[in-house]
Amino acid sequence: MGMEVLHCQSVEGVQKELWMFLLVYNLVRAVMVAAAARQKVAVSRISFASALHWMRSARPGDALPRLAVVPYRPDRLEPRVIKRRPKQYDLMVRPRSVMREELRAARLGV
Repeated sequence: MGMEVLHCQSVEGVQKELWMFLLVYNLVRAVMVAAAARQKVAVSRISFASALHWMRSARPGDALPRLAVVPYRPDRLEPRVIKRRPKQYDLMVRPRSVMREELRAARLGV
């Protein structure tokens, strides 16, 4: 849902951002409950990603479509890891214009 990085810098802003993520998460779960009842499957079998995708693209008044049903795999265990590591770039700690000038100077050998 894009919650890896919080964008606000004030305490009040961060709290608002967290409340909004909580609200959206609960709305997605409510859509999953409605879809599960309509499709006659357990809520745990409805795809969270499918429900979130529908919510992002739905217009007011759209009917709830059939959401993706996750296959029942009782013995499946998967580690929660990231397969690819992020690129190792430095953080931007100075203004972009200053960093551009430093790159320009380094390229020219000044």
